[in-house]
Amino acid sequence: LLISFLSTVSNSTAQTTFKVLFLGNSYTGTNNLPQLIADIALSAGDTLIFDSHMIGGYQLIDHSGDSICQSKIMAGNWDYVVMQGQSQEPIVAYSQFLSGASGLYSQIKQYNPCAVTMPYMTWGRKNGDAANCPFFPEMCTYESMDSTLRIRYLALANSLQGEISPVSMVWNYLRQNHPTIELYQPDESHPSAEGSYAAACCFYASIFKKDPTLITFNFGLNANDASIIRNTAKTQVFDSLMLWDF
Repeated sequence: LLISFLSTVSNSTAQTTFKVLFLGNSYTGTNNLPQLIADIALSAGDTLIFDSHMIGGYQLIDHSGDSICQSKIMAGNWDYVVMQGQSQEPIVAYSQFLSGASGLYSQIKQYNPCAVTMPYMTWGRKNGDAANCPFFPEMCTYESMDSTLRIRYLALANSLQGEISPVSMVWNYLRQNHPTIELYQPDESHPSAEGSYAAACCFYASIFKKDPTLITFNFGLNANDASIIRNTAKTQVFDSLMLWDF
């Protein structure tokens, strides 16, 4: 497995095609993240063939019982299946989060025995989640919410023996080191164009195992900001790929 993994990373100049199914909600649907990943991959000489099921507010338990979702899983031949929980779900409904992921994993492996399951590690709210703060203290600030989500997504990826797309790691670095790049929409939750671009660069590195600085598509962003985001995805994800493979 290690030899195979390293050869995949080192053979970064060859054109690669992956088939990926995205299961998520509005965080995946905003700015059409699957299409954005396909666009940036194409700019680097690679191909992403994808399908998706993205319903606003959906939790993993909703996907696991959804007939449309099941039919897409049953279509088979997926290289990766990305699963993204509702943004508060890993904290406010953790047992349900795990149960939904387990149900999806069973379906995925039944019809796609070679597919890699890839949880989508999402981020904390820009200034925490005030509505849930009295009931879940870890949601009172961005820092505590983000770190809790990270821990629970990593635990999920480990339990599924999959890989993870550590998007919140990229966001966290950008927030700390490049605060003028606005990752959030005004609702302080959903991603801006810059936020989705950061997620897409992270996914490119995670799925294709290639350096995201090879990407030439800027998604209409300021060229300097796009370059900063690509370099952040390189340092936080590509340079540490072994950390994100379970």
